Amino acid sequence: MDRLHVSFDPEIFSRTATLFASKRNALATGAVEALASDIVQRLSGRRASGPRFDAADISEDSIADFCDVLVQTKPEAALRFIEDRRAEGVTRHGVYLGYITGAARQLGASWDANHLSLAQVAIGTGHLYALMRALRAEDLPSTGAFDRRRYALFATVPGEDHGIGITIAADMFRDEGWEIDLQVGTNHDRLVARVENTEPQIIGLSLSTEQRLEALVRLVVAMRIMVPHAIIGVAPASDVDPKHLRNLVDIDLVFDDARSACRELDRLIAIRA
Repeated sequence: MDRLHVSFDPEIFSRTATLFASKRNALATGAVEALASDIVQRLSGRRASGPRFDAADISEDSIADFCDVLVQTKPEAALRFIEDRRAEGVTRHGVYLGYITGAARQLGASWDANHLSLAQVAIGTGHLYALMRALRAEDLPSTGAFDRRRYALFATVPGEDHGIGITIAADMFRDEGWEIDLQVGTNHDRLVARVENTEPQIIGLSLSTEQRLEALVRLVVAMRIMVPHAIIGVAPASDVDPKHLRNLVDIDLVFDDARSACRELDRLIAIRA
């Protein structure tokens, strides 16, 4: 089978893996641990979207081999492993339900048993997350998951006290005909649950201080797992470097102001639809 027909989106995989390496290097140990724990929990419990599919008959030994590859420093080995399984006939849903969720559970169990260090689990979960993003991208053209509906969820990053700016932006978008679900002061778990239940195709987040950057990183990773096709943009405070933001957080846009954000989102909706 032609390898090009079984590979994931290489650009998204490479970009996501690089972003996750930046997270491991830039964030405090506690933030990295929380991120790894979130990914293990969310991926191990996820189910593929669409019709019901049973997990492929994949042995525990094969998943263990996959985990050994995942914790290697270079991400390409994990991508080659899954591409080889696809070439052997494992379906996209088999990869997701068998290998990705199975590896998440096995990494978590090995971490709990102290068979893997935090550094190893952080590397492994980062590569799993990158594979999930690339795998989901592969399915986008045929799903019709993105439409022209001008609906978005706007929210403050958990832990922030100021919601005036995003409230004004929500009102401006509504004046332009958008339907906005505004969430101000919502904690992490409730906000992620809101995203999982409503599946917004566009998410705008307000970051009023660089001190909440770790909370933003964690939130965006969780949202990407819940709604992988969503456009996610951030409106940062003036003292936050947009370049640093893009190099650390898995986002599509950095918003300068509400009016330009509205125009850019309309453009992206037209492209994706």
